[in-house]
Amino acid sequence: MDEKRAALLLASLALAGAAVRFVLSPSPSSPPGDVQLQSPSRSPGSELRETARRAASLTRPLAPGERIDLDNADVTEITRLPRIGPALAQRIVAWRAEHGLFGSLERLDSVPGIGPKLLDAIRPFVTQP
Repeated sequence: MDEKRAALLLASLALAGAAVRFVLSPSPSSPPGDVQLQSPSRSPGSELRETARRAASLTRPLAPGERIDLDNADVTEITRLPRIGPALAQRIVAWRAEHGLFGSLERLDSVPGIGPKLLDAIRPFVTQP
């Protein structure tokens, strides 16, 4: 008798759950899983081209004899220096905005993450005032 009661209780709970779900769920205007296509404001190709353009400008190597002026360069230009990525370039620009122009390469050592080895690596590629 207990098994019949347990089965009846489980069936009634399942039925009550289905009824609550039916009552509370809004009736969709389209069937579940229906796909709605939307036209983007910008075409995916233009966004991809912009990303590729930015990536190419970041990876463009310095030409022979080309030098970067750290007192005036933006993040993209500083990123072109060897061993300097976007995060470090951003720290350099932020430090310069807060403390003023570097004036000399040795003052660049004040930026967190820049030490003597990195200064030696970028020295040939940076203009000296």
